[in-house]
Formats: sequence, C-alpha cells, structure tokens
Amino acid sequence: MNERSGPPGGLEAAVRLFAGELAQTRIFEEDTFLSPTGACGRRVFFAGALTAVWTGEGRVYARAADPTGTLLLSAGWRESEAASALQAASPPAFVAASGRVVQGEMGVCLVPESVVLASRQVRDTWVLRTADLTLSRIEAVMDLLAGEGEDQDARAAAEQYALTPDLLSEYVQMVKDALASVHEDEDGEGSAPLDARALIVALLEEAPGRRAAEADLVAAAAERGVGQAEAEAAIERLMAEGDCYMPSTGQVRLI
Repeated sequence: MNERSGPPGGLEAAVRLFAGELAQTRIFEEDTFLSPTGACGRRVFFAGALTAVWTGEGRVYARAADPTGTLLLSAGWRESEAASALQAASPPAFVAASGRVVQGEMGVCLVPESVVLASRQVRDTWVLRTADLTLSRIEAVMDLLAGEGEDQDARAAAEQYALTPDLLSEYVQMVKDALASVHEDEDGEGSAPLDARALIVALLEEAPGRRAAEADLVAAAAERGVGQAEAEAAIERLMAEGDCYMPSTGQVRLI
C-alpha cells in the first residue's frame, strides 16, 4: 500500500467509503487500510442515519446506516467531543462523522474525531460523491485486470482481495443500489412510487410519536386505495433510504 501523509499542519484528507465496502475491508497495515476497491488511507468521512447509541466499558458506541449497510462507531475518552455528540443525539437522525478506521473484536469500526448532526440533503450529497469515487476506483481496478492500468492501490487491492470482474460487478451493483436511494427531482425515479411513499410519510407524520406498526400502516394505506404490495414496497424503500427506521419494538418510525 502506498504511504499516506497529511498536509503540513493538518489532518490527512478522509476517504469516502460506503458501509458495505468498509464491512469487507480486511487489509490493515499499522494505521493504514486498503479497501476492496483500492481506497487507501487512515481516515474516513461517512454520512448516514444514526440508528442506535449505547455505552459500555468506558466507551460510547453507535450504529449508523447508509443505503449499503451499517457502520459501528466507537468513541472513548480520547474522542470526548465525538462521544458527547453521540450521547446528545436522539436516534434516528442523520449524522456526518470522520475519523480513523480500525479492526477490532466487533469488526471494522470508525473511531470518530468528529460527529455532527446532518440533513437528508447532506446524506444524499455524500452518497452521490461517494458513488462517483467508488466507481472511479472500480474502473482503475478493471483497467489493471485488463493489463492497461498502473494505479498502485488498484494493483494492491486486486492482489490482496483476489479481485475478478464478477467480484467487481458486485461492488458496481452496491453503488447502483445506493444511488437508487437518492431522491430525484420531480419525476420520482429511483424511489418508491410517489403516491404510496407520500401517503406512508403522511400517515407516520400523523401517528403518535411518528411511529406505527407496519401492519397498521398497510391497512391504513389500503383504506385510501393503495394496495398491500405497493404500500410494503414504499415502506421498504423508505427504510432503505434512511427516511424510516424500525426499532426493536417492530414499529416503523419516521426520521
């Protein structure tokens, strides 16, 4: 892996990675990681929906989700500001976090140096930019496999992860799924059907605590002319996009 060094007097630029790729990252050399698509660095910038926060063994833990999966965050006394920000947050909520990526007993996790509340627009912008960068890395690896590329991080990833065109196509599909979660302007492409989606959101807005059982939502939608399959698809898409969250109670809650 290429060595990374930050700019004089500042932190090294953070890499943007989807949770789905971070979960499969297993190459670590000291404090530097190499992801399956060839992202190499020490720090990551992540944006997603905060779904849970808890404490244990002197640390604050949290889970945040993007359209490709979930990411564990772990902050201790050395990351006191980030820990305080996590404890002050009320899941579900959109957050943006940056910090070191480490591999521990609980798998790959982010040790945040910064955590701030964000908006859906910030999360969507992050998804778009992260998708662009991920596809660029995949293209570099594909060029290398075709005998045309010279990117050293792409070469290292291809060797360490035994990459093939079929494996890379899975990451391309991951990016496509992530992009499908981003709202388009007015035509509704890439999201659940607009009428069903809007109705589910309206029902949750009116419900006590902005939450309701999925069966009740489907029944209420049926009374308004939306079929069961369409209502369930809308709920599934809302959850995939991070607009809704289903806690342990089994109820759908609007973020």
